[in-house]
Amino acid sequence: MEDVNRIIRLFGEHQKHDMRAEKRASMRSPLFDLPRRSLVGWEAMYRHAVPFLRELEPHASPEEVGRRMRRAGSRPSTLQPYILMTGYLAARQQRRLAAGVGESDAWADERPEDLTYLVDWWARVMGAYRSDDALLPGEAGGTLPVLGDAEVAALAAALRPAGHERYERVQRVVATLELFSLMLHGEQRDGIFAHGPYALEDGSTLILKEFTDLRNDYLPWAAPAARNPHDVVVVAYAAPDIRVRCDMYASMVVEPHDLGDRLAGLAVLTRDGDALEPLPDDRLAEVQAAAQAAQEEMFFDVAGWEPRYRIAYGGPLFANHLRPFFDLAGVGGDVGARILAACEATADELAGELLEAPVAEIWQHMAATEDDLYSPLAGAPAR
Repeated sequence: MEDVNRIIRLFGEHQKHDMRAEKRASMRSPLFDLPRRSLVGWEAMYRHAVPFLRELEPHASPEEVGRRMRRAGSRPSTLQPYILMTGYLAARQQRRLAAGVGESDAWADERPEDLTYLVDWWARVMGAYRSDDALLPGEAGGTLPVLGDAEVAALAAALRPAGHERYERVQRVVATLELFSLMLHGEQRDGIFAHGPYALEDGSTLILKEFTDLRNDYLPWAAPAARNPHDVVVVAYAAPDIRVRCDMYASMVVEPHDLGDRLAGLAVLTRDGDALEPLPDDRLAEVQAAAQAAQEEMFFDVAGWEPRYRIAYGGPLFANHLRPFFDLAGVGGDVGARILAACEATADELAGELLEAPVAEIWQHMAATEDDLYSPLAGAPAR
């Protein structure tokens, strides 16, 4: 229990810091009901994540999951374990708040075995995934290293000089893929992953920005994604004298923001199987055009959604975080369909009552509490 509560407190403290730094508790969107869709997705994770993870474990232990994630262009990446952990803990906290249970009081509806399982699973995955001894970027000075030395060396070998014109061309592709990914994933950062820094032998620093899930055929609204020529695009930058800070969402702040005047090397790669291959510069226009066309088509489709579905889409959105662990482990069959059906059933149950409901207590709690973000298991030793 002491270990479980230590990790709950650690996770909550870093999430509270990162959320408040970006004012995420107050984020709104004209297209998506972000607060209520998150409630739907969190509740889906609270109900379904642990049973499915128990089903996954005979195929891949948490350590094996973490090890398999340690490659450029991986899906899942750091956001998927984060979403499972946040979903369970936030839904649990909302239930406690609604029931009027004190921060450290026992709760009649607690599921200690499920909570312990998930916390242990997350810590073991992240311990095997990161290439340092930390679990979270904030424990390691805002760094998020996941690659081994051999892959860092391979990426360094793929770097090519980048003049202003080439750099600007790649940055236009990056901006288009970001817009596409945010539209595809309902203004969630799923599919966008920045990580590093990695020190190179020439004294420069390597950082990566990855786009995955570009050809998604799982989300109900994702049909236009099939037009993208690649499912994964990895952009690698190397530059001297830069400062990098990553957060729990796999966002990255780089100073200076524009690397154009100091870029030592640049590479754009794809992973359409096991091999990471360079993407020739003359293919960049095709990648950009396809993503832009798909993003625009999805925009008009989403603009026509009924208000109820602007909440209910949180079900499949969060199912899309759970399924990749089964893909990573090579589990076939109907598991993806069962995950989607379970999460959509939860969304269908909740969306109607949430439509007219005020914003839930958990959002004010996340924005303002001075206490722990997530309550410990009752009976733990005091701080």
